[in-house]
Amino acid sequence: MLVLLLIFVAGCTEKKSQISKGATAEDATLKDANIIHKTYGGFTLPEMQMQELTVNSTAVVFTTSDTEGNFMKKYEKPFNETAFKELITLFENNKFLEMNDSYTPHAGQPIVTDVGTLEISLIEGNKTKTVKVDPYFSDYMPERLQEIDSKLLELRAYALSTSPQEAERIGRTWVENAPTYSYDGFDLKLENHTILETIPEQHFLTYTFTSRQGGYGNRTGQMTIQVITPHKIEIIVSEKNVTSAVIDGEWDELSQQPIPKETDANDMNNTTEASAEGKLVEMKYKITEENN
Repeated sequence: MLVLLLIFVAGCTEKKSQISKGATAEDATLKDANIIHKTYGGFTLPEMQMQELTVNSTAVVFTTSDTEGNFMKKYEKPFNETAFKELITLFENNKFLEMNDSYTPHAGQPIVTDVGTLEISLIEGNKTKTVKVDPYFSDYMPERLQEIDSKLLELRAYALSTSPQEAERIGRTWVENAPTYSYDGFDLKLENHTILETIPEQHFLTYTFTSRQGGYGNRTGQMTIQVITPHKIEIIVSEKNVTSAVIDGEWDELSQQPIPKETDANDMNNTTEASAEGKLVEMKYKITEENN
């Protein structure tokens, strides 16, 4: 009986050891694996001619390069092993390794231009599988590849995203250091925060504050009116930068200059009509003089 028990325990220990070794091997494979979503060419900004998303078990990294291949920007967000396993499973379920190496328009399909080329790669150890779509247009891909592409685009948006808390911190810090507020502003308050569904996403933030003197910008050496003045500043935070900042709809805090006022259509019509009436009166006056 004791001998049988020892054999059973030994068998369980060996089995457990094998499972542990298998799990370790799988974890090691995941750590070495990378997924790349790369687009290049097409009609886009020069500094974004090449866009590359790299996903592994710890991070999601998105980088951009110019037409010469020079690195321009990098965005990184944390990822985890569980989420990466799910992504690998998505590739397996859609039979990525069995897909064609390239996909192009079928006979009869319209040719889409200026959209560039897509390459999706799965790298596991020394093995790499790359699928190219040229031009990069969803109708040229099988549905299984469309599903993978869609998921990777979601991860690219995640890499580019800014959390609401971070956007508000960036916005507040920027306003506090901008010329108008830093000169004599106080009582800065966030009134509204809207996230615009764009790519990359944009955070539209509205702040209010008060100045001790009239005017905008750094008014050092200028004649100013000593009057408590309320202000509203609307800013846009995108890719962790303030890309727009307007105070009271009148002052561009980024360029430090007034915003040109749009001529009202009614005013233009009135001006045009008045000008036409004046010319008509002038013509009548000349005709009367000539008859006399």
